[in-house]
Amino acid sequence: MKSISTGDNGAAILDAVDYSVRLLTNLPKNHERFLLLISETRDHGSRKAKLEQVVEAVGRSNVVVHAIPFSPSLSQVLDTERGLNKDEWRPAGSPFDIGAPLVMTLNATRKNVAKGLASMTGGEYELFASKKSFEDHMFDFTNQLHSRYVLSFQPKDPHLGLHRLSVRVHESSDLSVLARTSYWAQK
Repeated sequence: MKSISTGDNGAAILDAVDYSVRLLTNLPKNHERFLLLISETRDHGSRKAKLEQVVEAVGRSNVVVHAIPFSPSLSQVLDTERGLNKDEWRPAGSPFDIGAPLVMTLNATRKNVAKGLASMTGGEYELFASKKSFEDHMFDFTNQLHSRYVLSFQPKDPHLGLHRLSVRVHESSDLSVLARTSYWAQK
């Protein structure tokens, strides 16, 4: 992680996930496929992959996306409070910028791609706001990675396209269940 440079070099979530899913589907069928997505919550202009294409690719695969995203708006606020970026948020001597909170509000209304992908694949979504919470979520991820049971099914007469799934556990159970919310059937 220390060798990763800051910035995205033009990359975006959907492009990265699409590429990663294609790589992971080349693994033998008996291998589990986990994709750890460390990103913002929103996609900022994927150039190659479209949402529909990624949904189909993820739905066809057995890839589980575990998302550990950060909110750039929350990071901005927390860094300002910590005194780490006052010049970015409000240059010294300038009055409060009323546009900044408006931009944050507008950005918050955009779709949360990381959360959607995690939910769709039965993965987890753990937002982090500090180095400590990131480390805690990474620790949880590595512990859960090897303590999962995988159940699967094969539809007898699948109809082409995206299908929704719903998994329920008996109310009195104290089990934690993560399940895909959809799958893609092909003939």
